Amino acid sequence: MDPRKYRDEPRPRQGLLRTREFLMKDLYTFDSTTGEALETYKRVRQAYDAFFNEFKIPFLTAEAASGEMGGDLSHEYHFRTTKGEDNVISCTSCDYVANEELAQSRRYIQNPAHESKNEDPSSTGQVKDVEYTLYPPKDLETQAKDSHQWLGITRNRSTIVQAFLPSEIEAQTTNGKQTRKTNINAHAIKGLFPELDLTVENPIEAFKQHWRIQQPLETGIAGLSEIPRILRVFDIRFSEILPSPDSITISDLEVPVLHEQVKSAGAIDLVKIDWGDPCPRCDEGTLKIEPAVELGHTFHLGTRYSAPLNATIATKESQNEQMPMQMGCHGIGVSRLIAAVADSLADSKGLNWPRVMAPFEAVVLSGGDHEGDAVEVYDALAATSDSPIDAILDDRNKQLGWKLTDADLIGYPVIVVVGRDWKKGRKVEVQCRRLDSKESVPVGDLRAYVEGKLQQL
Repeated sequence: MDPRKYRDEPRPRQGLLRTREFLMKDLYTFDSTTGEALETYKRVRQAYDAFFNEFKIPFLTAEAASGEMGGDLSHEYHFRTTKGEDNVISCTSCDYVANEELAQSRRYIQNPAHESKNEDPSSTGQVKDVEYTLYPPKDLETQAKDSHQWLGITRNRSTIVQAFLPSEIEAQTTNGKQTRKTNINAHAIKGLFPELDLTVENPIEAFKQHWRIQQPLETGIAGLSEIPRILRVFDIRFSEILPSPDSITISDLEVPVLHEQVKSAGAIDLVKIDWGDPCPRCDEGTLKIEPAVELGHTFHLGTRYSAPLNATIATKESQNEQMPMQMGCHGIGVSRLIAAVADSLADSKGLNWPRVMAPFEAVVLSGGDHEGDAVEVYDALAATSDSPIDAILDDRNKQLGWKLTDADLIGYPVIVVVGRDWKKGRKVEVQCRRLDSKESVPVGDLRAYVEGKLQQL
């Protein structure tokens, strides 16, 4: 399988992540039962954890939504960095970590009816059915008390989605509980209405323009292939007290519309998570949001693809009956990993590779009349059969300052300089930029000292 892939996405990227071609490590798994598939999934996750731990970089494993890939279980692997284009939500107290699409918080719900039904107040339900009521076009300017609305429009421009959420909610901050203004959770609303076009700045104007062309007033709603309508959805915090249709804040739409009250299979949480929201998994922690770069993803697909493709297997349990195979799909962005680490760990002097990614673990360089001494130092590091250090000798005919600048630019984890200290007791200077250390070390202790530094990188 060709590991090269291409992606042409509108989302902004910077630095080395801008390239459209990238390399992927793909893994597909096939099992005969769900239990075996989940065990395989667990083993893949353990292997990924061990792999990323080798880099000694701050990576996070986040619960994730499976999205278009399908399946009901997936995890993302993120490198925490200020240059990340994704957001990862984690708890300050427990091990809860989730991506922005799946993250939940434990909200302050005022409606005991929901609690009595044992519903998770932070779950996002799927649209189950709608109720239809016809209302004529008119100005409706009064919002529900203590609420505000968010408007969106579908890609075909025939439907407006009107979401009501509380204007403020309570959040835990360093100064205690405080109220904060709310924003719409774009992932939640998109999950309810996949046809939404979130790029439209003025949904009302786009809606009116669409129906001016369709001329519904002349043909009548019954004669239209599309029906102008408004889908109304309410955040769980509104309990059973919902704004009436007459309280919808939408200016003159110029056409009759169907107002459809969305009902859900579960509670709908439409409020975007923010710093300080309570953790859904523990009572002590609050949520924090950190930028990160996604480096890998694991999916348990189940029979999402095997069933329609008739990819089956005979099992003992099914008495030789053909059953769809249980599938898994897993991947690591190889070139993305290199690009993310290079961008994030670099400083003004150059790259700063982790030990397992560096072209060499250490470089030995010298200036002046120490070329022969540099060879001896190199041999002390590399010329041994007992776990030799992967070192390189820079014996180019250049000044020491030039070699040091070049070594910093390349990003060797450890730089060993044979210079003025050599004649004072056969000592060399060992530099490690990531650990901000610079030490004079006797050549007899050099190997152990360098290995100790590398263990931290």
